Parts: sequence; structure tokens; C-alpha cells
Amino acid sequence: MSEAVVRRTGLACAGVVAIVLMIVFVRVTALSPSPVLEACINPGNGMMRLVATSTACHANETRVSWNSEGIQGPEGPQGPQGIQGIQGVQGEPGVSSAGGPPFVWVCSPANYDIGNNSNAEIDVFNGGTATANVSVHFLARNGTNLAGANIPGTNPVVQYPGQSGSTTVTLAADNTLIIPYLTGAGVRNNDNGLMASVRVTSDQPIVVGSMLANGPPNAVPCNMLHK
Repeated sequence: MSEAVVRRTGLACAGVVAIVLMIVFVRVTALSPSPVLEACINPGNGMMRLVATSTACHANETRVSWNSEGIQGPEGPQGPQGIQGIQGVQGEPGVSSAGGPPFVWVCSPANYDIGNNSNAEIDVFNGGTATANVSVHFLARNGTNLAGANIPGTNPVVQYPGQSGSTTVTLAADNTLIIPYLTGAGVRNNDNGLMASVRVTSDQPIVVGSMLANGPPNAVPCNMLHK
């Protein structure tokens, strides 16, 4: 056989081995979980067979191994900043809240313009889940707090109930504070010592009611002040 034929045959075998190695490498890389590949190569005919680590090569074969996964390359440069997204649609306006404490109720009128005294009552119900701190102010038409002041027309003299300044009383949840009092004799518009309205303040949600007795008891409206 001529030297040229032998050379061409060797090149052809080397090319076949390279192609087979590439095909096997691609297939095993996709299927094998192991990062190291091992094979037995017959240098006489250029054939290669992939084997397990525990499988021995034949006497006429050479064992080779290589990594199916190369070393990690350097980190690439940072990409350009993306374009700004479109502005979202505006949300619907929220529902107005009744707000937190203080909760303020007002009962007015809380006194009749009459010449004698009669029984009356303020009822405060704690609708919250915690103990409330409550203040009840008996107010003249000019806003003067009459707590502890003499009630006009009473004999013997009786004082207005209620708290003064920042003083409060406690009221447990689901309990009702009942405050009886006597209405004063006189005309509210002419006497700043005569109670005209009652203001009730609490740090818990409450409901307030009032009752005046001029003959049969009459319920008088009490309303919560809006914030």
C-alpha cells in the first residue's frame, strides 16, 4: 500500500473519531447526569465506545475521559437599561372612614325652659370591645361646663353631675353608664348657669341616648358628631 493511501486512511479515521466523539459528547451531555465521561478507543480501527466507570477496556483499547461541563466563564457586561413602562390607570377613590377616637355625641336640648325641676337621664352604651374612657359634660348655652355647679331651682340644692377638665370614667364593653340628673328651672337663653346640652366623649365606639320627663318620659335625640 502506498504512503499516500495510508495517510488518507489515517486522516479519514481521525475525522470519523472526531465526529463520533462530538456526537457522543452531545448525546451524553444531554442524557447523563455525571459531569465526567469515559470511553474505550480502539486505535486500530478508530472505533470508540462509551463505558461506565466500573467497566474495563479491552486489551487493544485505550481508556480516555473528559468533562462534559467546562469551567464557568467570566461574567458578561451589564445590559442596557430597559425602557420605562407605561403608567398604570388611576385607582378608584377609597371609601371615607368614620375615623378613630375620640367619638363625640351631643344631646340637645337637654333641659326644658320650665319653672320647675324634673327627672332626666343620660345613657351611654359602650359598643366597643375594650373598656372605654368616657367624659360627660353638662354645658350651658355659652359652652361653660356646669359639672358640680348648683342646678337652678332645686330645693334642697342639687349639683350637676358629669366630669370636668380631662377627667374620665371607665365603662366596660357592652355596659351602659346611666347618669340621672334634675333639669334646672329657668330659660336657657337667659341663664348661663342653666344646662342646655350634654356632650359625651369616648375613646371607644359608643351610643348615647337621653330622656327628659315633663309629664311622661320623652326620649330626646342624641347624635354623633361627624369628623
